[in-house]
Amino acid sequence: MKTIRCAVYTRKSTEDGLEKEFNTLEAQRESGENYIKSQAYQGWEIIPTHYDDGGYSGGTLKRPALQQLLKDVEAGMVDMIVVYKIDRLTRSLIDFSKLVEIFDRNQCSFVSVTQNFNTYDSMGRLTLNVLLSFAQFEREVITERIRDKVDASKKKGMWMGGVLPLGYVSVNKKLEIIPEEAKIVYLAFEKYLIFRSEIAVAEWLNNNGYTTLSKGNGKFTHMRVSSMLKNVLYIGKVPHKDKVYDGQHHAIISQELFDEVQKIKSQNRIGRLAPSRFVEHALLKGLIYCDCCQAAMISTKSNKKNKVYEYYTSFRAVKEGFNNCKIGSIPAGEMDNFVLLQIAGIIKSPKILSGLIEQAKIIRPDIKDVQIISKLQDGDDFIQRLSSITLRQLLIMLVQKIRVDVDRIKIMYTELAVSLMDDKMKDDLFPNNINGERNEILYRVCLRRKRGSLKIFAPEKYKPDENNPLYLALIKAFVWQDKMKKENLFIEDLAKSEGLSREYVGKVLHMTYLAPDIVTAIVDGVYPQTLSLRKILESEIPLLWSQQRLKYGFSF
Repeated sequence: MKTIRCAVYTRKSTEDGLEKEFNTLEAQRESGENYIKSQAYQGWEIIPTHYDDGGYSGGTLKRPALQQLLKDVEAGMVDMIVVYKIDRLTRSLIDFSKLVEIFDRNQCSFVSVTQNFNTYDSMGRLTLNVLLSFAQFEREVITERIRDKVDASKKKGMWMGGVLPLGYVSVNKKLEIIPEEAKIVYLAFEKYLIFRSEIAVAEWLNNNGYTTLSKGNGKFTHMRVSSMLKNVLYIGKVPHKDKVYDGQHHAIISQELFDEVQKIKSQNRIGRLAPSRFVEHALLKGLIYCDCCQAAMISTKSNKKNKVYEYYTSFRAVKEGFNNCKIGSIPAGEMDNFVLLQIAGIIKSPKILSGLIEQAKIIRPDIKDVQIISKLQDGDDFIQRLSSITLRQLLIMLVQKIRVDVDRIKIMYTELAVSLMDDKMKDDLFPNNINGERNEILYRVCLRRKRGSLKIFAPEKYKPDENNPLYLALIKAFVWQDKMKKENLFIEDLAKSEGLSREYVGKVLHMTYLAPDIVTAIVDGVYPQTLSLRKILESEIPLLWSQQRLKYGFSF
């Protein structure tokens, strides 16, 4: 007689009562074991392993014991699954069909103890489907009832749970104001009217010793501040879907202040970098990383004067502010062109060319191989003849990872890319390979700003942008300082001779107090994206160099 190995599966939706010595799961298992013993004459034997899911819904298959059971089924360790009721296994008809498919594929059957049928025959399958249809119908009805109740409660302005915003606490399911936190919320709105920047507000709050108190007692980030500034709960409203209702709680912020902040936020969106899944020309998405802050660089875009600009931006800079990253963002086209230029030689390999020829012939069946090869090998601009889709596919095939820093770019090539290189190319590209590893190349570069945009230069080709306002003001500061010493002038005399206001000249002269490393960074064009001449002139320059670095976003 063939032995049929039987596994008992049990499930309970909640954890209530699981601490009891004999709980619902034990009762289900005992029932299943007794049923298996009654079928001993057919060769049924109990598998000692317990498959118990306590506190898991039947609406999902993501249950640890069930997943282990499925692994054992696929490993050929289980011939029969025994459950107390069908809905212990699943309440979803779709999920059940998936389970039956797995069982059938592995010659495993299924039995329900109390409903007295199994999946041996077609009648059993039909009955199962009918019962599961009713179970799913009941579940959907309950879901609709809950949804309707939430909708009705939200329309009445009731707080229906969720993450509590800073400034409120839930008391008897109602929002009550925490005065100490409400003060911080009000300050955030007030300071935004002055700074017009979430990053600046977060910095001000952190520098003045404010924390998130009951919400983790952590520091403020620009994302947390941004979330606060658009939360309608602070004006006594309750959001639901795309509508806003009058809430039953007290407001912290006036409607007028809230509206002023939203107006500024709306104006600031123009030209702001924003993460986007729809950047069209960023060929290096998913491949490029920032070595400066050890974060991925994501695709972002901004709109200025009806023109779209695409960038690779450090995720940390997007999340925590550009003060935390020396690179910040790089124009996508600039970075794409640099990488494509480096891999141009690999793309010209015979194996790649043969693939490109096949693609070209699909579009132009009449074209000859010689014509295609001559076009592709006609100068270094042959890459421009390839479509964005083709270039993206080539990059994924050839490049494993790209790491960017202010003075270097590392490209890690795939094994396929290395296999396409001839020996001479390998020797040229990997002259100092370590332990025979030939897949990563370090390119020395200069990342410098030119006309406000970051550019990639070879170190020997870089020249400072002499039209940069910050650079020009710094040079003026030291020139004026020398002039005052040589001619024994006061600031008033210097301002008069230059035809400028005393206040402006005084502020520019204060730039001579900047730390030497900050001066060097401005001259070289390697400074945080948030640093500008306006930022330096609008407030006092700290006397301590360490405070200057902190204020102006330098990490060195």
